[in-house]
Amino acid sequence: MATKRKFNLKAIVKQLWQNRKTLYWWCGIAIVLGVIFALTNPKEYTVTTAIVPEQSSSTGLASIASMMGVSLGNVEGGNVDAMDPSMFPDIAESIPFLQAMMATKVHTLEDTTTVTLHDYLKTEYVPWTVKTVEALHKFKDFITRRKKPSFDNQSDDGKEPPRYILLGEKEFGRLKGLARNIKCGQNMKTGIITISTTCQDPMVATMMADNAIDCLQASLYDYKSAKAKAELADLNALEAERRQEYEKRQKNYAEFLNQNRSANNYAITAEKDRLDAEMTLAYQALQQVTQQRYLAEQSLIEKKPSYALLMPPTFPLTANGSRKMVVIIWLFLGFVFGSLWILYGRKYLRWTKDFAHELRRKES
Repeated sequence: MATKRKFNLKAIVKQLWQNRKTLYWWCGIAIVLGVIFALTNPKEYTVTTAIVPEQSSSTGLASIASMMGVSLGNVEGGNVDAMDPSMFPDIAESIPFLQAMMATKVHTLEDTTTVTLHDYLKTEYVPWTVKTVEALHKFKDFITRRKKPSFDNQSDDGKEPPRYILLGEKEFGRLKGLARNIKCGQNMKTGIITISTTCQDPMVATMMADNAIDCLQASLYDYKSAKAKAELADLNALEAERRQEYEKRQKNYAEFLNQNRSANNYAITAEKDRLDAEMTLAYQALQQVTQQRYLAEQSLIEKKPSYALLMPPTFPLTANGSRKMVVIIWLFLGFVFGSLWILYGRKYLRWTKDFAHELRRKES
């Protein structure tokens, strides 16, 4: 029966104490690396804000429709929108939202000149670790001779840009970096949505949190109102057509009356009644389309998401984490790896050398 090896803490401590000089070297090297890592990484500030979305109701729209004599069917019966404020965390990771955030205006604590967030991020300090990774990617692209495509979403012929998004590698990298600095989550029990933004400048971080709320609301409004906007555009065009038709019928009726003011016979009376009926029908059609346009405009207003600001963005007074804590973590790692080297690493290296020497002796 195999015997279990007992864990002898006293022997381990004794062995570490006998090799304390080696352990000091490991801890010293770890402290130097921790200081370098702490000094080369910039300070970052985080701002957190919380909002509570308000639940919209279709009662107002239904009441206006009933006053105009229009029935909305089962609007009150529980039709659910495809998008709602619970999707804020998903919207915060989407490319259109990140592009909208890049276009927002910010300014630093020391300089009040407003610039776009895209231009500010270009001025931020890039840690040496990120520069090293970028250099390795560039070297790999140079070796493999991979060409980086460059895209332009703007149309040269004056037409609207396509619905799909084409991004270059640099722009895509900036958007992904911004996504890591914007966190959005929701408490499913209370419905409270928490938004956190991180930046190297405390004022920019505060303004990013404030702009993120507006961009989320605008993004959700665009999603919810896309169909209503298209219907409103069609109704505007139809209303203009009906108005033109009504004005044409009205003009024909007025001209006929002016030309036959003194005449009085059955043919003229019949023609007058016909033109009057056409003008009335054109007016009724215009009135109906106008009422539908009013309802569409009201629907756009009701689709705009509203929220209660539970915790406004607050200027951060201290940076994230502590440089002392970074050094302490590196010191702890140096102690752990130094201990493993003393207890197991040197034995394994010595065993490997002895094994290789024994193989060479047998071969000779």
